[in-house]
Amino acid sequence: MINETSLTLALEQVEKEHCLSGALLISQDGHIVFEKAYGFANRQLNIPNVIETKFHIASVTKMFIAMAALVLSEHGQISLQEKPYRYLPELVVLDQNITLHHLLSHTSGLQDIYDVPNLRFEMQKLKNERGSLLSYLVKLPQLFQAGEGWSYSSTGFILMGYLLERVTGLSFDELMKRYVLAPLDMTDTGLDRPRWINFGRAYGHTVEDGEVVHADNDRLSLFEEAPGELYSTVLDLNKWCDALFACPLVSPHTLQLMFTPHGQGTAWGRSWQYGYGWFLGPGFRMHGGGTQGFCSLIRQYPAQKVSIIVLLNSDHMEVGPIISAVEPLLLN
Repeated sequence: MINETSLTLALEQVEKEHCLSGALLISQDGHIVFEKAYGFANRQLNIPNVIETKFHIASVTKMFIAMAALVLSEHGQISLQEKPYRYLPELVVLDQNITLHHLLSHTSGLQDIYDVPNLRFEMQKLKNERGSLLSYLVKLPQLFQAGEGWSYSSTGFILMGYLLERVTGLSFDELMKRYVLAPLDMTDTGLDRPRWINFGRAYGHTVEDGEVVHADNDRLSLFEEAPGELYSTVLDLNKWCDALFACPLVSPHTLQLMFTPHGQGTAWGRSWQYGYGWFLGPGFRMHGGGTQGFCSLIRQYPAQKVSIIVLLNSDHMEVGPIISAVEPLLLN
């Protein structure tokens, strides 16, 4: 049984040392044992974060793309062992050994779009020339033969987003809602469009010249035509975490594909195994996300049915101190 008092005291110390700005939720076996919001959704207007505040979740979106793919595969609309061009003919120029499985497991060898030098300039040039991001992505170099290595690649997941749009005939936002979000009643989650008015969404913050300022979120708008990244709340993400223990969207067998090691590589200075949209560690699974102004993390301990959800709207803070403070209390 988790000791809520001990959790509260530990996190008060983290808050004191790191000036948290965001929201945190911890649940066990379907019950919320800790939830709290910190700091400001908008420092300039003195608007505090609340537990219902929406945050950009960055690469945590990958687990939702993976789930949508699993749902469609179970419906018989796609096969994870099929070549991508079978569903999206524009991908015929890719290495013919690449399958959907490789795109979802970072084993395709495709270069990560975010590793492209001068990416913002490249995307502006593409926009000025009325080019297609899809045609740009398929020209990125392949670092190794499909299935013969592992390298984190957002490119593969963006291509999966395009592919799922083509298969379903729906926009990325619509297909996420139909196949994943609506069935889980995740009403405060959707495609994050930074330039749109989204009531209750936090501003991202960063530090410049020693001062906390609003982050430049142009990076979130680089790929306006492409499947993007989601916003969510800790409460909505807790519904997601609960669903991963209960399997309401797909069969247990299909769900297990998310958490089966399909590749292994190095990230953040350590070795990881990777499933579909999840890093797999000893006794836990997780995925984080980060961009200008935001940092996010979902971390689960399956044996204990414990989930930690951290959403921060400041990119100069890290989730590490939070995990270090609470993990011993959760696993004892």
